[in-house]
Amino acid sequence: MSHEDERHRQRVEALRRVVEELHRGKTVDEVKAKFAEIIRDVSPQEISAMEQALIDGGIPVEEVQRLCDVHAALFKDALEI
Repeated sequence: MSHEDERHRQRVEALRRVVEELHRGKTVDEVKAKFAEIIRDVSPQEISAMEQALIDGGIPVEEVQRLCDVHAALFKDALEI
C-alpha cells in the first residue's frame, strides 16, 4: 500500500469515527474541531471520495450527509472570523 493510500485509509477511518460520534448523539459543535483536523489540506474531491468510501463501507447515506452539516458549520465559522 502506498503512503498516499494509507493516508486516505486513515482519513476515512477518522471520518467514520466522527460519523459514529454524531450517530451516538454528539452535536455538530462537539465534533467540528475533529472534523476540521481531518479535512485540513484535503481537496473537495478527496472529501467526496472519503464520504463515498464510508458509504461503500456500510455507513448509511443519511449518516454521511450529517458530515455536510459539520462542513457547512466550519465554513460559516471561517466566514465570521
